[in-house]
Amino acid sequence: MEPRPLPADPLLASALVGRGDSLDERERIAELDQKRDWDGLLRYAEERQRRDPEGSDWGVVAAYAWGRNGDYSKAISALSRVIQRNPEDVGAWNLLGESQRRAGQPGQAARTLERASAIGRTSFVTFFLLGEAYRDANRLDRAMSAYREAARLEPEFARAWFELGAAYIRLGERDEVPLVLERLKKLDPVLGEELRKRLEARLRP
Repeated sequence: MEPRPLPADPLLASALVGRGDSLDERERIAELDQKRDWDGLLRYAEERQRRDPEGSDWGVVAAYAWGRNGDYSKAISALSRVIQRNPEDVGAWNLLGESQRRAGQPGQAARTLERASAIGRTSFVTFFLLGEAYRDANRLDRAMSAYREAARLEPEFARAWFELGAAYIRLGERDEVPLVLERLKKLDPVLGEELRKRLEARLRP
């Protein structure tokens, strides 16, 4: 039985960066997110959205709150509307793809995040989430490539290295794993130990 994937939640908060029209609004968004008060964040976004119905930022914040509450269908619907108005919003694309993946639609999520990667070519978050979608769709060779690109774009991002190593193990490319373990030893020894255990489990007769 395959180990459960690591959650992508902390990455998703990157889609909130810079949302809001003032410093006070941005600080309030960050405060509610830090408290994990998703209902409060949703109410705040909906209140602001009523004042500015055309503002895409509040649609993204509301969708983020719906997603964190597990209401992926509402998140997907809201993000689709945001992207229609602002197709260059990489954060919205990332949230849409991850919401689709969590809703059990990894193939659709991969297609969404492929489009996002064409817009946000330097976004390690996009490529990491794309790797997650490919992994869930059992397209491990593509997952490996996406994780590798995420690690290239952000070499200090330990989770990209971890998932890259896990993909190597599942694909039988174990000769590549020691380099990943060496990186994780410096970046995140806990993840390094978890990857080492996975490798040992695969080598066990």
